[in-house]
Formats: sequence, structure tokens, C-alpha cells
Amino acid sequence: MKNLFAFLLLTLLTAALTHAQETPKVKFEKVSEEEMKMNVYQADTAAEAVILFDDGTSEVSYDLDKGFMLTYERFVRIKILKQSGTNWGNFSIPLYSSGQSKEDIRSVKGSTFNYENGKVVKTEMKKESVFRERENKYWEMVRLSLPSVKIGSVIDLKYSIYSPLLWNLRSWNFQYLIPVKWSQYEVAYPEYFTYNQSSKGYHPMNSKTQSQRQETINYTSSSSGNNGQKTQEHRTITYMSNIFRYSACDVPALKKEPYVTTLDNYTTALKTELASTDFTKIGGKYKSYTNSWSNVVNDLIADEDFGGQIKSANFAKEDMANLISGKTDEKQKMQALYNHIQRNIKWNGIKSYMPSKPLRKVYAEKTGNSAEVNLTLISMLNSAGIDAHPVILSTRENGIIFPSHASLSDCNYIIARATINGAPVLLDATEQNMPAGLIPFRCLNGLGRLVKKDSPDEVELTNPKPRSTTMVNIAFKDGKMGGRILSNETGLNAFDFRETIRSSGSPKEYFEKMRDKSTEIQFIDYSFSNLDSLHLPVQKTYTVNLADESDADAEMLYISPVLVNRVTKNPFTAPTRKFPVDYGETINETYQMNLVIPEGYAVEELPKSAAFSLQDKAGSFIYRIEQSDNNIMCSLRLSLNKTIFVPTEYPILQEFYNMIVAKESEQIVLKKISQ
Repeated sequence: MKNLFAFLLLTLLTAALTHAQETPKVKFEKVSEEEMKMNVYQADTAAEAVILFDDGTSEVSYDLDKGFMLTYERFVRIKILKQSGTNWGNFSIPLYSSGQSKEDIRSVKGSTFNYENGKVVKTEMKKESVFRERENKYWEMVRLSLPSVKIGSVIDLKYSIYSPLLWNLRSWNFQYLIPVKWSQYEVAYPEYFTYNQSSKGYHPMNSKTQSQRQETINYTSSSSGNNGQKTQEHRTITYMSNIFRYSACDVPALKKEPYVTTLDNYTTALKTELASTDFTKIGGKYKSYTNSWSNVVNDLIADEDFGGQIKSANFAKEDMANLISGKTDEKQKMQALYNHIQRNIKWNGIKSYMPSKPLRKVYAEKTGNSAEVNLTLISMLNSAGIDAHPVILSTRENGIIFPSHASLSDCNYIIARATINGAPVLLDATEQNMPAGLIPFRCLNGLGRLVKKDSPDEVELTNPKPRSTTMVNIAFKDGKMGGRILSNETGLNAFDFRETIRSSGSPKEYFEKMRDKSTEIQFIDYSFSNLDSLHLPVQKTYTVNLADESDADAEMLYISPVLVNRVTKNPFTAPTRKFPVDYGETINETYQMNLVIPEGYAVEELPKSAAFSLQDKAGSFIYRIEQSDNNIMCSLRLSLNKTIFVPTEYPILQEFYNMIVAKESEQIVLKKISQ
């Protein structure tokens, strides 16, 4: 984990600048013939679309009626190159909207340009193509679609956002899932403000400049003299505005790769955050907005919508009395309350670190977001005398909480940490098949923060190590090579299997689907144990036959020692990798097979035993195979003892999988003995 944080800190450093290039002269709705005729982007011929020009500005300026306000403007031009790229004609723009604190979107204009009968035809976006949706208590989403978008289209969109929320100076992405030919961003704010600005990602900036310009505020103040007469005085305040300009060109598309939390962690972007305001020069005050985790946590505890709700669980007083009656052990009490919440409050699928309604209402309605489910659990645990606190975190798809600063805006989820018989236990009651003591895979994302007054400790988001054990017994019977497969799954492996059964409808329906898809193995029968006993391993037993070509009358029999869970393809095919490989959790898989050699056959070829490992005991693969009389015994074990591999370790990990794929593809060859 420390290696990952060091790696992420490096991504926050400003990349070395390339040689500066002149800003393209691009104007809204003035599309060039070259842009219209483009049918492929030469720098990335596979691109489904390309952002030709992306221009943004964020400026803090003074409004005589409202004071300092923030204006954000964007103009973007995109060329559509393939049918799959037409989705880039749809946009979602977030607006903060809570109570009286609201952002306003203005001057939304969009047009699509197409060749029709040899002429360029412009189709303007209509007002009805723009609509708002309430996302949650704090955010609205403006959604819009450009008209007549198809292969060959050029689309232009511009809009502005007017905001009183000076803390919400917007970050800027220079990189997307499609390439960007040119992107530029300007940030301007008065000397009274300080914003922390940090860049991240791999692609270097084309330029970064800083300058100042003088601004004035002209206003009229009124005062009353001793005689009661009012006088007016015209005043002028002069200040310097700090201006920062950034640009990047020929930015490659982000490529999705296996075992990545979210590409947002590694996107070339500029992040901004309000650090302080200082009006002492004009008779005002200084205020710091730079948060520590202590400040963030203490503010949450003081918030009536958060900390105020977990002080008592009077809304469940009667149920609690029945649930913990006669139980003296903390583990038994925790398990009873956890089971109750898990079975009676359904998670609505919304991830949040804040409840949107009172926990009393959540308990009565039996549904809620992730914060509401787990804060209800915490409230009941505390009322039962069990020490429990929230843990705020960011889920894997939301990005990691960067270690460079404390920011609640990086978080989007809550779990619980309870102290049971002196030991910490992580809990998340949102999933029906999640046992107490495990958290979902989406939560395995670095570190969270304990919400405990003056003690915002780091909480490592890990689970007990999962284990997968498989035993296979194969022999000749009734004219077929067949036998039994027995598997045990623990941890999230067991959870995933239970979820698969649930989504399939029933164990029988799952088995039938699996049987119909299988080609190398003929599944005859099955039995599953402990599906409803979440604290126990899942046990799976299958009766099987091998494929038809393994009939015992054949001259040669080819049998794979690794019949199930074989690694048939290296997941890491790219020659190089810029992002860490993040498994989320460790891997511990054990496999054993016992093959009884059919009568009348002898071993013609047997794979060789092998063992190879990664550096610093990060992982190993052990493959053992031997013959004893008429039995062939094969065992293998795959272990990955750490969850994150940084890019410099990628070539070694790639070769590790190459060797696994090669070894597991080898076959036992049996030859019929001449009579």
C-alpha cells in the first residue's frame, strides 16, 4: 500500500513541459473544411472520436449585488469517426444544488455539422434536449444531447455556470477515453483568494504560465451624519487578479486495462481546492479552508444529519431488546444486530457518505442508501454497548483518497468498524450474502478514515485472506473417464458464488446454465452446502465425465491435469503498462487431482513439476506431478501475497502469468498397451 501511495504522489507532480505550441484559432460554430473531411485521426487510427478543441475558464469576479461569484465557461468541439463514437454527443454536467446554495447553468448552445448532398448543414440543439435530474440531496445533473450526430459529424457545445460557491472552482481533465488534439484551461481569481492547484497524470503539459492583471470595484456607500442626513460616497477598490493558463496537445486516449481501480486516478488533469481567503488588506478577515482529517471528522460528528443521528437508536428500542436478550458476548450481540439490519433494510444501490433522511424513517421504510444502512447499524451497535464508529472511504470506481490532502469530497461511502472483544471488525450490511467481518470488493481501495472525535485514524480496507481449494478424483467407469470435483470457497470467493446463485434464480438453474456452457467437462450432478450459512465456506460437489474423446477405447488419451479454474490466457497482454495492477485482495488457490490410470493404458508423457516465484515473496506458483503405481497425482498452488504491483513490476508479473498459462496447458498423455 505504501508503494501505491508513493506512486500516486508522483502522479500529482507537475509533468515536465514539452515545447510550447501556438494556440489554435478555433471559434464556436466556425468549422473548417479539414475538420469536416477528416475520417480518421492519424495519431490514433482506432479512435472512435477525437476532441479537436477543448477550452475552459474559471474566474472569480465581483458582482455588485451578490459579491464575489465564480463563472465557469467551456467550449468543446468533437469529431465523430465511428458509430460507437456517437455517444460523445451526449453530455452530463453536474451542478451543486442544496437549499439556497445553487449553481446556475446559462447560455447553453450546441450545434451538429454534417455533410449532406455535398454541403455542410448545421443542426442546432433545441431547448427540449436539455433537462435536469436530481442526483441526490446536494447535486443536480444537467443532461443534453446534440442532434443528428452520426459518423462524420462535428459537434460544438458551449455553456457557462454561474456560482456563489467559491470552493467549487472546477477541476479540468485534459485526457479522456478518446484522444484530445488540443485542451486549454484558464483560472483567474483575486489576490484575496488562494487555491491549491495540482496536476496529475502522465501526459506532459504543453504550457503553464502565470500572470496578473489589475481589476477595480466601483461602488457607492451610504452613511448618516450627526444631523441625520444621508450622504453617499463613491469608492473604488483596486486589486490584482492572478491568472494561470494551462494547455496540453496531442493527448492520447486512456486505455482500459485489467485490474485497475479507476482510470480517473491516472488521468492527466488539474485539481483545484480553495485553501484560504484573506481580506485583511481591505479591513476584512483571514480564513483557512485547508482541512486536516481531524477537522473533517469532527465536522461530520458535529453535523446533526450525520453524527447527531448515531447517538441513539430509540427508533429500534423494542426490536433491540428482543435481538440481544440473553446474549452477553459482544460477538453474539453484533451478529444479531448485523443480521437484523441485513435482512430488514434493503440497500437501494446508492453509494453515499451522507444520509438523505432520518434513520428513524430509514428503519420504518426498510430501505436506504449505503450511509443510511450502515449508520443505522452503527447506531444500534452503540445503543447495545458495543463501541462502533463510521469509516468514510472512496469506492474503487470513485478513485483513491489521495494522501496529499484531506478532502471529504474524495469520499462516497460509509462502512462500520466495531470493536468486538478487543479486536476491530469491519462491517457492511448492504449486501444480502455478505457475512459479518467482510466488506464488499468495491470497498477494497486503500485507506479509509475512522469517524471518531479527535481520532481520525487510518483504516486499512482489507478482508481476511480468501481461500479456494479444489480436489478432483478421476477414474475409468462405465466406459467413461469421470469422477468428482469438490471445492471449498471462503471470503469474497464464497460471497461471489452465493451472489451468482441468487442472480441465476436457484442452484438448479445455475447448474443447468453451467452444464450447457461446458465443453471439456460433462457435468452430471451437483450438490451445494452452506449457501445460507454465511459464516461457513461454500462447499461444491460435482459428478462429472470428461469429454467424449477421452473414451477408454481410444488409442491415445489426452487429459489435462488442471480440469477447472485453468488460467488459459494471460490477462496482461499490453507490452508496457503505465498504471498499477490492483487485485483488491490477495489470491490463494490450491488444486489437487488424482487420476487412476485405466487398465490397459500406460503413461506416454507426463508434465514436469515446476515452481517459480515473484521477487520479495510477492507471489508463487508451485506445480507438482508424479506417478505412483497406477495413480497420477497433480497438485498446484497459486499465491499472490500482495494486492498492488506498480508499473515497474509489470514485466515480471506478465512473465509470471506466461509461465502459468504454459504450465497449466500441458497434458497427460496415456497410450494403449499392445496386447
